[in-house]
Amino acid sequence: MSELSSPISSSRRRRATAIITALLLVLAIGVAGPLAPPTAGAACADGPAAAAQAASYLAAHVTAGGFVPDALGDPSPGSTLQTSLALATAGSGYAAFQRTLVWLRANVDLVTGTGTTADPGQIGYLLLVADAAGADATNFGGVDLVARLAGTLDGFEPGLYGAGDPTFDGVFRQSLALIGLDASGVAPPTAAVDWLVAQQCGTADPTISGGWESYRHVVDPCTAGSTSTFTGVDTNSTAIATSALAALGVEPTSSSAPWFQAVQNSTGGWGFLQGLDDDPNSTALVIQAITATGASATEAPYLVSGGDPLTALLGFQGSGGAFSFPGVPGANDLATQQAVWGAMPRAFPLGLVTFVDAPAAPTTTAPPTTTPPASSVQTTAAFTG
Repeated sequence: MSELSSPISSSRRRRATAIITALLLVLAIGVAGPLAPPTAGAACADGPAAAAQAASYLAAHVTAGGFVPDALGDPSPGSTLQTSLALATAGSGYAAFQRTLVWLRANVDLVTGTGTTADPGQIGYLLLVADAAGADATNFGGVDLVARLAGTLDGFEPGLYGAGDPTFDGVFRQSLALIGLDASGVAPPTAAVDWLVAQQCGTADPTISGGWESYRHVVDPCTAGSTSTFTGVDTNSTAIATSALAALGVEPTSSSAPWFQAVQNSTGGWGFLQGLDDDPNSTALVIQAITATGASATEAPYLVSGGDPLTALLGFQGSGGAFSFPGVPGANDLATQQAVWGAMPRAFPLGLVTFVDAPAAPTTTAPPTTTPPASSVQTTAAFTG
């Protein structure tokens, strides 16, 4: 065994254990908080209408202080940020969105972290929210978000944003950072874009080629998604990377569309890994990626015998507007927030959002126009003689 292969093998074992732990944590977070369980059955079959219902559900859980509380009633920075972005994506819940902006501006350090703990993924999300609000990303709550993100570059390895271990989120956080920079009108460093492109897998296996793993050493061969080890190419990393490169107008090494088709379930949706049942988060992310590339998830080649991706996604929505996650009883806040991304569907960045429920601009009546006496009228000619 080479000196290089030993730590990589250990890394894969750590990744399997930690990804399972991370998924369980996500589910725990998703059901935390004072969310009432949704009534079973899809609320509607129309994407934008479903997104509006989800937004209404989410908006109702934004406190007067502008944050979404956790199970203990304390502010949840992550859930507040995700809710704010979901409301903007739906273009609904204007009053709640404005309250989240006030709270996010006052708590930037808490939301993004600072110094070596600065989270590029969280900064990317916040850049998207600022863009949707028409806010200045270089002075958001007194913080230059673009500069804060730049300060995380090369923290773990050249070209990668963030100093933290990228085993579970390297591709995801990198993609969010790049989309956030695009939202801010800032061209990302070439090295950062090249890092993401280099992470794409290219083999003869259609269940691998064109996909992305959450993170890999580029000298390591890509592997198919494994439901036993929770390693290999996955839908979430592939979808967000596809969306990021599409936003930047950068061509990937190969199209991810054939990979999405190769691992699509017969029901029309996607799970986190090939072989897993549909879940709303993964299905919404893939729909958004398909939209970002200029295609439609409700048309061929994504129409399958069991349905289409949008129908599969909306099957997780209850009549109360919230989405559930398979195997987890009741409403799931993260599933509801991210499901909006595919239900609309709208590619990131959003640009300045016009909310359908924003108050109308006050109308003003112009004062009557009066014509002065002819003797007082002066023309340009009067000053040129």
